Amino acid sequence: MEMVDPLDIRHGNKILLFLLEKGEIKKTDLLEIMSSSDSLSRSLQDLINTGLIESETIIQGRKVILTKLTPLGRKVAEQLKKANDILEDYNKRQNKQNYSKYNETIKCSLCGYENPEKAKFCLECGTRVEWG
Repeated sequence: MEMVDPLDIRHGNKILLFLLEKGEIKKTDLLEIMSSSDSLSRSLQDLINTGLIESETIIQGRKVILTKLTPLGRKVAEQLKKANDILEDYNKRQNKQNYSKYNETIKCSLCGYENPEKAKFCLECGTRVEWG
């Protein structure tokens, strides 16, 4: 089996993360995150070929294709989620710094974080910010 980088598979990350969150699902459930059925089929086949996902066809009155992560696919998806979480945290911190650099701020009564002007909730802990 030729190993392909899942990052090179179109929509591969999105599919792997969706399956990590949802578990075993019907193939049609993936249309929540992808609009094209043809593109979805190609991406799924590439992920199957790399051994990251597997599918099973069952008959429940009509043909249903169930899709799930393989053990390797789960490991890859978990690492992708960690990377996404790191990037999300980094971006959140960058946004907080940008707000506090250029705007008037108010200190959160719970955690002490300096929130930007017009904030309704603390960007650090989520507590409602009380103005004046």
